[in-house]
Amino acid sequence: MANYSHLAKAGRFLAAIFIGGSFVFWVWAFTPWARYENPARLDDHAFAVWANELCIQTHSVINALPSPRQADSFKQRATHISQGSNEIDSLITNLRAKANNLSTTTSGDGPADVELINSWLSDWDVYLSDRRAHEAKLRTADSNTPDRELWFLMSDIMPGGVYSERMNGFARLNNMDACQTPGDL
Repeated sequence: MANYSHLAKAGRFLAAIFIGGSFVFWVWAFTPWARYENPARLDDHAFAVWANELCIQTHSVINALPSPRQADSFKQRATHISQGSNEIDSLITNLRAKANNLSTTTSGDGPADVELINSWLSDWDVYLSDRRAHEAKLRTADSNTPDRELWFLMSDIMPGGVYSERMNGFARLNNMDACQTPGDL
């Protein structure tokens, strides 16, 4: 019986440590010393507002292009995608030019704004490259091309998901909802 008594005491002691530690953690989590900001949040909110406006303009041009159902041929669809891709290329160029003027330091714990934006734009570069590859497939397609070869495919550069999730998540986090990938493909 004595051994069980020691085990019961040890179990109660460990449970009390766990419960006490959990309580201390949650008290700390709601203090000013706990970190609240996501390290991927931009310090320069003016950039985010400007970028969102630029993305709204880009999306409106892309949304005005004919839909896939309105294309008379694969080549015509490729032309429409190319026009949208040209708009995205211009968007990336403008965002990158403005990002080069951002601070190389940060007020938070995460990377500087210029690093965050350049990382995000690197994903946009891959997305644009994938769009261009899709255009090329459509330009060489004919009525005998199997449907599966006409799908828009994204490069597999991120384990466990696609890079567009990361791109869109960054845009949402920084209140740049219009800077998510367009829905034309």
